[in-house]
Amino acid sequence: MNNANRVIANSIILNIRIVITTLISLISVPIVMHALGNSDYGLYSLIGGVIALLAFLNSSMTVSTQRFLSVAIGENNLININKIYNNSLILHYIIAFCLLVVFELAYPFLFSGFLNIEIDRINAAKIIYQFLVITLFFDITSVPFIGVINAKENMLMFSIVGIIESILKLILALSLSYFYIDRLVVYGIGMLIIAFITRSFYYFYVRIFYQEYTVSLKKFADKKTLVEMTGFTGWNTFGALALMGRNQGIAIIINLFFNTIVNAAYGIANQVNGVMGNVSYTFQKSINPQLMKSFGMHDQNRLIRLSYKSSKFSVLIFAFFSIPLIIEMDSILTLWLQTPPLYTVRFSQLVLLLSLLNQYSMGLMSSIQATGNISTYQITVSILILLNLPITYMLFTIGFPPYGCVVSFIVIELISFMYRIYMAKRIVGISPKIFVYHVLRPSGLCIIFASSMALFFHFLFITPSFVKVLCVFAVYIVVFSLCVWRVAMDSKEKCIFGDFARKIIKNVVR
Repeated sequence: MNNANRVIANSIILNIRIVITTLISLISVPIVMHALGNSDYGLYSLIGGVIALLAFLNSSMTVSTQRFLSVAIGENNLININKIYNNSLILHYIIAFCLLVVFELAYPFLFSGFLNIEIDRINAAKIIYQFLVITLFFDITSVPFIGVINAKENMLMFSIVGIIESILKLILALSLSYFYIDRLVVYGIGMLIIAFITRSFYYFYVRIFYQEYTVSLKKFADKKTLVEMTGFTGWNTFGALALMGRNQGIAIIINLFFNTIVNAAYGIANQVNGVMGNVSYTFQKSINPQLMKSFGMHDQNRLIRLSYKSSKFSVLIFAFFSIPLIIEMDSILTLWLQTPPLYTVRFSQLVLLLSLLNQYSMGLMSSIQATGNISTYQITVSILILLNLPITYMLFTIGFPPYGCVVSFIVIELISFMYRIYMAKRIVGISPKIFVYHVLRPSGLCIIFASSMALFFHFLFITPSFVKVLCVFAVYIVVFSLCVWRVAMDSKEKCIFGDFARKIIKNVVR
C-alpha cells in the first residue's frame, strides 16, 4: 500500500472508531448526568476534568515518542529504534513518579478551602482526586507503547481498543442507577478500572506483536539518547501542561466566581468539543507518522507539502461536522439533554469555534515538532496560552458572563496562529503566502459559502424542531461537500481519493 492510500485507509479506520465511540458517548453523558445530578456532574467536571486534560498530556508525550521512533524508522535503523524505545520507557516512568509527587503535594492546598465545593461533598471529591492521580500514572507509563503503535501506523488495533473502552464506559454509566452508595465515587472507581484495562492492553500488544522492540535497559540505555528525548519530551510536555493549566485553571476560576452548575456547562462544552476534535484528530494521527518519517528521510519538500495538506484537511474535516453543530447547538443540546445547564449552548458554540481556528495550526505544529527544534516555540506559545488565566480573572471581576473566558481563548488563539506561521517559516521553510493560497483560501471559501446557505435555512424555520436540525445539516453537508470537491481539492488529491474509492468498491463487489 502506498503512503497516500495508507493515510486514507488509516483515516477511514479511525473515523469508524470515532463514529462508534461518539454514538456511545452521546448515549452515556445524559445517563451519567441523570444518575449523578447536575451538581455532582459539575463536581466531577471540576475535579474529573483532569481526565480530559490528561488526554492532552498523553497525546503530547505520545507525539514525542512517535517523533523519535518515526524518524528512526525512516532511517531504517533497528538499533536506534530499540535505543529510543528503551530510553522512552525510562523517561516516562521518571515523569510519572515526578507528577505523582507534584499532585500529592498539591492535594492539601486544593481541599483546604481553595475549591468551592459543598461541605458534604468534600470527601467524595478527595477520593475522586486520588483516583485521577493513579489514572495519570497509568496514562504516562503507557505512552511508549502507544507511541510504538502510532509509529507503526497500526490504527486498526488502536481503534479496537478505543471502541472497547467506550463500551466499558457505557456499561459503567448504565450500571450507576443500581448503586445506592455514593455514585460519584463508584463512577470514579469504574473509570480507574477501565483506564487500567485499556493501558494494560497496549503493553501486552506491543510485547507480543512487536518482538523486534526488545526491553533491555542494560543493553540499550543510552545517556545521549535519553538527554535528547528528555529535552524534546520536556518541551512538548511543557506545552501540554500549559494547555492543561489553562483549561483546568479556567474551570477553577469559574468555580470561584460562579458554582458547580456552571462547571457542568463548561464540562459538557469540553465533552462536545472532545468528540468533534477526535474527528480531525484521526486524520492528524494518520498523517503524522508520514510527516515525521519525511524528516528522517531528509525529504524537506515532502515534509512541507504534507504540512499544508495536514492543516487543510484537518480544518475541512472538523468544519464538516462542527459548523452545523454550532448553528443548531440550542436545538441539539435540548434534544440530547432535555434541560442543559445554563450557559451550555454558548460555551459549546464558542469552544467549537476555538477548536476550528486551532485546526489551521495542525500541520504547522507537526512540521515544527518533526524537526525537534521546539524550545523557543513551546515557551512562547505556552506563555500566550497561560495569559488566558489572568485575562479571564479580570473579565469575571468586571462582570463578564462565564463564557467570556472562551472569547479570550479565541483572541489568544489568533495571535498564537500568526506566531506559528512565523516559526514554521523560520524553522521548516513553510511559505506564509503558499499557506494562505493552499490552506486558508480554499477552506475559508468552503466554510463561508456552506455556512451562509445553512444559516438561511436556520432562520427560515422560526420554531426549533428535529426537522429543522435535519434540514440545516443536510443543506450544509451537501453544499460543503461540493465546495470541497470543486474548490479545496487539487487534481492530484481527487485522483488519489477516486482511485482509493474504486479499489474499495471493487473489493466489496468481489
